[in-house]
Amino acid sequence: MTRLRWKLLAAMVALVVVTLGVSALFTRRVTHDQVHRLLLTRKAISTDAALRPLEEHLRQTGGWRGVDAVIDRITAAAPSRVVLAAMDGEVIGVSADLRGAAVSVDDQDRIVAATARRRLTVQLPPQLVRDAAGRPVARAYVMPAEGLEGPTAQRELAAVDRRLLALFAIATLVALALTVAISRRITRPIEQLTAAVHELARGRTPSPVPVTGRDEIARLAASFNAMADAVATQEELRRRMVGDVAHELRTPLTNLRCELEAIQDGLAAPDAARIDSIHQEVLHLQRLVEDLQELALAEAGALRLHRVRLDLGAAIARAVGDRAELAAETGIAVDADETRLRQVMDNLLANAAAHSPEGGTIRVRVARADGDATVSVSDEGPGIPAADRERIFERFYRLDEARGRARGGAGLGLAIVRRLVELHGGRVWADDAERGATLIFQIPVAPS
Repeated sequence: MTRLRWKLLAAMVALVVVTLGVSALFTRRVTHDQVHRLLLTRKAISTDAALRPLEEHLRQTGGWRGVDAVIDRITAAAPSRVVLAAMDGEVIGVSADLRGAAVSVDDQDRIVAATARRRLTVQLPPQLVRDAAGRPVARAYVMPAEGLEGPTAQRELAAVDRRLLALFAIATLVALALTVAISRRITRPIEQLTAAVHELARGRTPSPVPVTGRDEIARLAASFNAMADAVATQEELRRRMVGDVAHELRTPLTNLRCELEAIQDGLAAPDAARIDSIHQEVLHLQRLVEDLQELALAEAGALRLHRVRLDLGAAIARAVGDRAELAAETGIAVDADETRLRQVMDNLLANAAAHSPEGGTIRVRVARADGDATVSVSDEGPGIPAADRERIFERFYRLDEARGRARGGAGLGLAIVRRLVELHGGRVWADDAERGATLIFQIPVAPS
């Protein structure tokens, strides 16, 4: 179990215990008071047994002097508690066990008995004490003598305490089980993310972290999976690029070495044809290095464009020359770098020429489409399978791996095209064609 889970579990357990403990104490106090009230509101003695002595004392003495002795006789005959109050609520007398407490009666018949240790409030229906003329002159409240200290109350309260303790224990166990489950549900994805990050830090490709739900942790796991996929893809591309560069450099360097060693050993004469062959290999290496440098600058965003307002049709016509048939709309203004546009067209035309048959026609078309300017280059070659139409713009990708460098190139031209077009704020793609392949790039039209 992780330290985070321990902390989370401890915090939730503490919260549960404190909450349930406070609730249990409050419930116990309220329940004890309710039990006490129920015991006190039981029928204690009959109304006549309580009222008759009080009314006789009132008729004989004409007042309430000495009424405590009468109350003591009433409580001695039948164990009970008596509170006698005037009609205005003033307490006249109480039974002996309440004389040590501060007793008061309000106009809603609530009796409050307060001692140094506890305070009890009970609401009872009063019994009216009448004088000889039948007028009510006082209120008598009679309740059982047994309170919280009696055996019946103690039994009731003990039973209540046992039930409360059982409920508290059950609630605590359920809360602990839920806490463990919730903490595990929260921390499990974090543990999986941590393990995946460690794998990634060691240079390994981690397994995808399971994504469940739509909360913040699920979004974090999805983002990590996307990041891990991107890192793995970039690592694979880096390995492929290193291997492809090594492969592309190995062949011309091997040819150069063989030619030079043959001349050194006297097996071949350094005539014009052989020197021209060596020169072609050197040019190929130079073009490869320049293409790699252009691509690296473009991907790093360090390649700067010198944009000017151009008529796209005229600029494409200058770049195409007599290498292809051109159909261009006029008046399409763009903000572009003409040198980079020429480089894009050179690469597209070189690609079309490499895949066109002997005597095939290359067609270039410049037009407007959905508020943007488009340039398409079509050839009459074998076409591009649908599965490869996106991959042809990757570095060193060839449709036919067996195609030689003379016809297949190094596989960098279209990758450079894509980067240059994207720098212009456009995009490039391969489209269906009735015959051959059509590559299209689109850039924004200049604002008026």
